[in-house]
Amino acid sequence: MLKYFKILTLLTVISLNVRAQSKKETQIAKLVIAINNAIINTDSLTLKALTCDELSYGHSAGLIQDQKAFIAGVVNGPTFFKSIEPFDQKITMAGKNAIVRHIVTAKAVNKGTPLDLKFGNILVWQKKHGKWKLLARQGYKL
Repeated sequence: MLKYFKILTLLTVISLNVRAQSKKETQIAKLVIAINNAIINTDSLTLKALTCDELSYGHSAGLIQDQKAFIAGVVNGPTFFKSIEPFDQKITMAGKNAIVRHIVTAKAVNKGTPLDLKFGNILVWQKKHGKWKLLARQGYKL
């Protein structure tokens, strides 16, 4: 009986520390996965559909791109991502905006040279005409 009490206590503590995502937060989390997959797959149509025309996309090295330059960079290189894994993700809803912060570990290839990357991101998603689109992204060095 004591064993079951300990298990029940542990489960209660764990459940108090886990915050369930709202429906909107879950939707945004899926969009983060979708845009990462589009980057990995160099899928320009999906990238266009997931980003605002007014996109401001900042890289951790300081380069800032608009939507057209961002998509061209993903498709034409010189850096191609093989994996993008966000962790410690936090999503904050702010009206018709969603702010996503996370740390990324990624594998990429730049001009034939493999890269292991780790950096931080902040993404701002905006709901426009009933659809969530990426308005701004800023990567930063850790």
